[in-house]
Amino acid sequence: MDSNEEDSKNYYDESSANFPLMNIYNKIQLLTRDSSNNLVLKENNYMYICGKMFSHTSLAKYSFEACEFYLYSPSDNRLYHSLMNSEDCFSNALKWNIKLFKNIRDCLTKEEINIKKYYFIVNSNMNKENSSKEKEEIIFENNKTYLELHFMVKKRDIVAFRLLLEEIIQNDNDLFFMNQVILIDNECEEELMEKKKKKYKQDLELNEIQNYIKGINDNYEKKTKEILIKFNKLNKSKIEEEEKLKIKLEQSQK
Repeated sequence: MDSNEEDSKNYYDESSANFPLMNIYNKIQLLTRDSSNNLVLKENNYMYICGKMFSHTSLAKYSFEACEFYLYSPSDNRLYHSLMNSEDCFSNALKWNIKLFKNIRDCLTKEEINIKKYYFIVNSNMNKENSSKEKEEIIFENNKTYLELHFMVKKRDIVAFRLLLEEIIQNDNDLFFMNQVILIDNECEEELMEKKKKKYKQDLELNEIQNYIKGINDNYEKKTKEILIKFNKLNKSKIEEEEKLKIKLEQSQK
């Protein structure tokens, strides 16, 4: 589910390459690896995600607070929190540009996945030997578990984005998560109301400007008609006077 159906159409400001704060609530399908290390999509293998991608620019590569999410896995009733900086969650193997950040946000808001282009997987690095190629992409730490977003780029499988999954314990994990969803939903409603208020104000201002312009045009047309009427009267009077003078002249010449 995409909580930003309206905002998702505007991932960034093209004039300045700025990405705005984005609220996200979604159900993410997960892939797993079988005994032969092949990627498989199992039924009911998914995770709920709720939180924010913070605003930032794509004009330069720099360190910034990138996102904060709560994640809930219903299969094992586990709840996670993830607060990430840019250098910890975005790949170094791909250019940090508009296309990368837009694609990541796009993937986070889609429920259906395209395995040929990207996929999500939960990876634990507790018993994992990292290859030098992986280290180039994102530096992994042992004894950590991540939700990873992989991009398939020129036959390369690259971890483009990841979230460190830090488990938190609540009395009721699913209820706690739903409360986070409600908070996000309320924020979205407030943002939507603010946008509606802003649009209403803009519509009023536009209406005032249109009425002002209409008043000027109406006044111009009125003045133009008055001038034409006066001109016609004067012109008619002039013609009548000329006729009278012409008659007098003819009479005086007899």
